[in-house]
Amino acid sequence: MKKGEKNTSNVFARECMVSALMLLLEEKPLSSVSVTELTKKAGVSRMTYYRNYRSKDEIFITYLDDIVDSYRKDVASWEDKGNYNSYNNMLHCFQYFYKHKEFIKCLLRSGMGNLLLQALTDYVLETYWEDREDTAFYYTLHAFAGSLFNLYIAWILRSTADPAESMASVICKIYGNGDTGTEKTGVKEKAPIISD
Repeated sequence: MKKGEKNTSNVFARECMVSALMLLLEEKPLSSVSVTELTKKAGVSRMTYYRNYRSKDEIFITYLDDIVDSYRKDVASWEDKGNYNSYNNMLHCFQYFYKHKEFIKCLLRSGMGNLLLQALTDYVLETYWEDREDTAFYYTLHAFAGSLFNLYIAWILRSTADPAESMASVICKIYGNGDTGTEKTGVKEKAPIISD
């Protein structure tokens, strides 16, 4: 197998373990979930578990890394990535959050929301902090990632009742960029659609 390729049966086993862990966490805290019940629920062997992970936490860490990598590749395909807080970027972000809301809810219930905050911060810095001498912008990007994280948490606690378009507009208004998805015509700017 070439570097960068993923073994499809291994990917499937890992997805099964993520799904099983999410189901088990609806019943009990992470600390009470045993490796045996996790592997049984996932339909995989203990050996498969230990070949992929050193801990149950690592299941979520690895899956979140995969989600962020997929997001990064998706945005990399855009001709113009735009400003970090543009309506287009924010709409795409909230659509992506929505697609993974059950996983992220599970992270929050498990007390591991900090993983999402760190992933958001790392992504924003890697993508937009180009001038390494601009410390003011560095702090701005940190504040932005924190705002985005907290807005998402508030959104998810309201059962994502408001559409992604509204949430994108809210964060654009917070950062005063004037880009809230509507032009003088009132027509929303189109962002790439996230599909399953």
